[in-house]
Amino acid sequence: MQIELHELELRYAGMRISDPARRGHLLASLARQGQQSPVLVVPEGAPPFVLIDGYARVEALRELGRDLVEALVLDVSEDDALILAHRLETKRRRSVLEEGWLLEILSERGLSQSAIAARLQRSVSWVCRRLALVRALPEVAQAAVRQGVVPPQGAMKFLVPLSRDKAEHCERLVA
Repeated sequence: MQIELHELELRYAGMRISDPARRGHLLASLARQGQQSPVLVVPEGAPPFVLIDGYARVEALRELGRDLVEALVLDVSEDDALILAHRLETKRRRSVLEEGWLLEILSERGLSQSAIAARLQRSVSWVCRRLALVRALPEVAQAAVRQGVVPPQGAMKFLVPLSRDKAEHCERLVA
């Protein structure tokens, strides 16, 4: 189904890391061939749809001056849709921080770590480790990772241990 871009609630835009090279390829592909795969949405009140997966496509379509996006409307809860999108991901594997951001959202929505683990077919330890990464890393560092300024591996290897010891030094280093 085609949906007008203004009808989308972009609630989960901060869950992915910006990748300028990938974005350039996507823009070129959309300009040449049009949209090849639908975005995933769930119905809601106003705006009528919550975008679950396809943020890069929607952003690229806006940049190209398009008004419509091809979407697959999922008749499930937002939690189920987020989990489904994560499990269906095949083109690009999420970084552990992106996984942590997803787990943090699910946790904030009331799901226990064991429930999240079961639904993602992972161990509770896997969930706990990713949540600990996100919760230990200061927001300024997470924002730098989201924008593509700091690589996720560098954040995990250097910034998380630093932030556990001296959060203010981590924040200063990122600034």
